[in-house]
Amino acid sequence: MSTKRRYSITATTYDKRGRMIARAQNSYVKTHPRQAHYAACVDQGYKVTLHAEVAAIIKSRKQEIHSIKIERYDREGNPRDAAPCRVCQHAIELAGIRWVSYTTNQTESLHED
Repeated sequence: MSTKRRYSITATTYDKRGRMIARAQNSYVKTHPRQAHYAACVDQGYKVTLHAEVAAIIKSRKQEIHSIKIERYDREGNPRDAAPCRVCQHAIELAGIRWVSYTTNQTESLHED
């Protein structure tokens, strides 16, 4: 029997001055209507469990988000790929977030939309 590895992904939102607004982790059991909406918008309606990026955006409420950092680490503390999926990329774009950084297997990447 094969078991699927589940990783904890953390997303943190920041304001223009670099102050943290909100931090959230992905969930393999929780859902949210906004997650379902974003998933449906990119024809991935099956992705209804709450992703870290969407959860952090929701937690940020109506504050203006300037950047978001997405992180995933293995058990030894090494960075792993945490690039946003299509659903999360759509949510990030709709939130107007310009700076997105995320860990990769090698290092951290920074991207501007």
